[in-house]
Amino acid sequence: MQVPPEIAFRNIEPTQELRDRIMEGIASLEEVYEGIITCRVMVEDTNPGRRAGRLNHVRLDITVPKNELVVNRNPPEHPSSYDLPQAIGEAFDKARRQLLEIKRIQRGLVKSKDLPPHGRIVRLLDDRPGARYGFLMSGDGREIYFHENSLVGLDYDALEVGIEVRFAESLGVDGPQASTVAPLEASAVGPRQAAEIPLKTPRT
Repeated sequence: MQVPPEIAFRNIEPTQELRDRIMEGIASLEEVYEGIITCRVMVEDTNPGRRAGRLNHVRLDITVPKNELVVNRNPPEHPSSYDLPQAIGEAFDKARRQLLEIKRIQRGLVKSKDLPPHGRIVRLLDDRPGARYGFLMSGDGREIYFHENSLVGLDYDALEVGIEVRFAESLGVDGPQASTVAPLEASAVGPRQAAEIPLKTPRT
């Protein structure tokens, strides 16, 4: 973890047992996702005056590259017992599942529902007539080859380095290549990603 974890207690005695349980949970998160930046844990009794069925609440704030995760383990509607270590364990179980999902998406194993495969043109080459091609940088940091013939709705002469495009990937003789490269329309980008991908309009 890049920043030491923060642990806070509110209306609950910060026993060593609880701290150890939390640190075990944090270690389990790092086992499923190595790139965690920060992790803040808040454990509280939301109604300290209650005599039976304590209302314990556990909140995890986790930051990973390009994502911020908030996990809440809220008290049951009709609590019958007070088991804070169990509540802490349930919160970390939920966090692990969500981190695994984020990890799968970042590795490209799960397609984002909001954003089509996209990239940014990083090189344009014109070695000889009829051999115009280029490379784009995909969202996961790979350079992918494309040929002028793969352009759809784009003119090679109007392309510029830095333009964002959407593409379909296929496997070529020398590795991955884009079989089609098309404009990345604002209407095709979900609201969360729109702020992350500043759209530009190719010159015509």
